[in-house]
Amino acid sequence: MARVRGFWPEFWEAAYRSRWVAGAGLALTIFSLAGGSVLWLAGLSKWAAFGLMAIATPIVAWLVYHVASLAWLKQVEEAAGLRGQLKAVMEAQPNIRLGQPSRLEHGDLPRTEVRGTIETSVGTRGPRQRMVIRWSNITNYRIPITNDGAAAQEVRVKVIEFQPQVEGVSEEVTLHIAHDDPPLENYTFESSFPLARGETVHMDVVAMDEERPEVCYLWNIAFEDAVQQVKLGGTHWLKIRAYAGDVSAEARYRVYADALDRRLEMEGPLKPNEG
Repeated sequence: MARVRGFWPEFWEAAYRSRWVAGAGLALTIFSLAGGSVLWLAGLSKWAAFGLMAIATPIVAWLVYHVASLAWLKQVEEAAGLRGQLKAVMEAQPNIRLGQPSRLEHGDLPRTEVRGTIETSVGTRGPRQRMVIRWSNITNYRIPITNDGAAAQEVRVKVIEFQPQVEGVSEEVTLHIAHDDPPLENYTFESSFPLARGETVHMDVVAMDEERPEVCYLWNIAFEDAVQQVKLGGTHWLKIRAYAGDVSAEARYRVYADALDRRLEMEGPLKPNEG
């Protein structure tokens, strides 16, 4: 009903501005006066009056159709203009989307440690260095971050909320960029990444040790190997936010972990009424 009511102001404005309506209205007025005078003076039958009405009615109908078309076209042009403005605004800045998680099974997670002086085969001592001490087989979940707008120079992705709270996690967590595997001699993880228009980058979120399913990991670059060992039991809701300058986007995800069944599941983005 609101759309119908909103049409009539445009209709009357179009009628007021149309030269066709002004000319045809004048012609119909003259036609009616002249025809009415002829009927009155000549005393013609009602069939003559019917003929005059038959001529006038299509003209009136065409005028109404003409005015309605003008009003409708104006609304279409205004809507197209607003869509164009909105598209221009969105294309002038990054437009970030967080996507559905993907599951990766039988992945390899290197666990490293900095070792002190090392005895070599010839009895010399080497410098302190980081070494891989073991490999863990994991089931891992990642989410895609896609940019539909202008290129972004720095995008950061963080977990900003847990429900219920996870023990040992009290601050926002900066997630690990998939395939960001720095060399051991320069073991620093990237906290942000550039994202061109139409480009997608994946972020690691949660993982479960396949041999020890009671052990789960939250990808967190503030910890060794960019993972924080956590206890996940039952269902947790995560709110993840991506930042690109002053622009941000966020989504909620559901994570379910069950050590007995060796299950780790992640789904989302959730709708506002889900969860």
